[in-house]
Amino acid sequence: MKYYPQIFLFLFLLFFSVTATAQHKIIWEMPGGDTAQQRVLFNQLNNVLIETPDTKIEVVFHGFAVYALLKDTGYFKPKIAALYKKGVVFAVCNNSLKKRNIEKSRVIPEAIIVPVAILEIVQKQEEGWSYIKAGY
Repeated sequence: MKYYPQIFLFLFLLFFSVTATAQHKIIWEMPGGDTAQQRVLFNQLNNVLIETPDTKIEVVFHGFAVYALLKDTGYFKPKIAALYKKGVVFAVCNNSLKKRNIEKSRVIPEAIIVPVAILEIVQKQEEGWSYIKAGY
């Protein structure tokens, strides 16, 4: 009985030490080709990383958004490069590339290609990642 306060204190400290160092994991979905929405996305990513720099972030581009991650059409390449250096993962949907007859070689080197955007998002959520749909 005399050890209960010590055990309680140990568990209390252990709990708060784990929660204080917990890392956020966020998966963003970007389906649209609207550059205004993409600008909002990049601002949101920067805001999160300023506040919590150790946050793990992945952004999945599909639909018309895939054009943002192409070498010859991407409008935000400097922003993508800067965020990539901070650890942000940029993923592009292979199904969306196929649907638009876009060769994988056109994808910027900062991006990974995932087979199916929705499955990538679901898998991350099953691993405990929080989901955010990009845009306004």
